[in-house]
Amino acid sequence: MWIRAGLFLLGVQFCAAVSMAKTVTLGEADNHTEIALVLGDTLVVQLPSTLPGQYTWRSRLGNHLGNHVGDRVGSRAPLIALNEVLLPVQGNGAEKGAGTQQFRYNAAMVGETVLRLEFEPERGAAGAASNSTFSVKVQVASGAPGADEAILTGVYKGRLPCADCAGLDTEIRLYAKGRFDTTDAFYVRTQTYRDTPRGDVTFSDRGVWAVLKGDAVDPNATVYQLNPDDVTERQSFLLTDKGDALVQLDRELKPIATKMNLTLRKVQ
Repeated sequence: MWIRAGLFLLGVQFCAAVSMAKTVTLGEADNHTEIALVLGDTLVVQLPSTLPGQYTWRSRLGNHLGNHVGDRVGSRAPLIALNEVLLPVQGNGAEKGAGTQQFRYNAAMVGETVLRLEFEPERGAAGAASNSTFSVKVQVASGAPGADEAILTGVYKGRLPCADCAGLDTEIRLYAKGRFDTTDAFYVRTQTYRDTPRGDVTFSDRGVWAVLKGDAVDPNATVYQLNPDDVTERQSFLLTDKGDALVQLDRELKPIATKMNLTLRKVQ
C-alpha cells in the first residue's frame, strides 16, 4: 500500500496544504510497505528495542533505485539520515530496560530508494544475530503543483558561504498563485554541503515565503523572506538586478559585510 505524507482537508487550497513540510511517522506495523514523500518532508521510524546493550536497530539506506528515465542508478539515496535516539519506556516497563529506537530522515532529493533497519547485536555483545528487518520503499517527489494550482515564479541558484564545508550550493524554487499574486506562496529549497567529513551532503526544506517592503537601508527595497517550520531558520534576501538576483541579508534586514558571495542568480 501507499502511505502519503500529509492530509488534504476539504476546502483548503493546494498552496496552503503543501507549503509547510510534513513529518510522517512509521511504526512496526508499517514494515514492508511503500511511502510517498515530498522534498523537505521528515520521515520518522520508531521500532521497539527491548535488549539495550545487546541488540540494536541499524539504519541501511539503499542507493537510488533509478526507476525512471534519466535516473542515475546507484547514485546517492533521496533520503538523508538526520539522527537516531533511544526513547526509554516510562512506568512499569522501565525496570526491564525496554524502549523505542527512533530514526529521523530528510527527504532530500527526488527519487526512490529502499530504507532498511536491521536488528543486529552490538559490538562485543554475545549471542546469535537476529534476522529481524524493517524494510520500506520510499519515493520522494518534487512537490511541484499543477499549472492550475500555482506557478513557478522563479528559480535562484548559487554557492553561499559555509562555516564547516567548502560551500553551500543552494537552489530556491518559488511558487505562487501568479506572478503578481504571492498569496499562499511557498518555496522548496535544496542545499548541498560540499566536502564535509561525510562527503557532499544534501538537505531539502519547504515553507512559505513573503514579499516585504523595505529593508534596514532602503524603505523602497523589495525583500523576499523564507519562513520554514523552524522560525530560527528564517532567511531574508534583497531582490536586486531587476529581479534577476537575491542577496542574503542578516536577521535585521541589514546588508552582511563580507567579501564572500551572498548572491543567488535567477535561472531561466
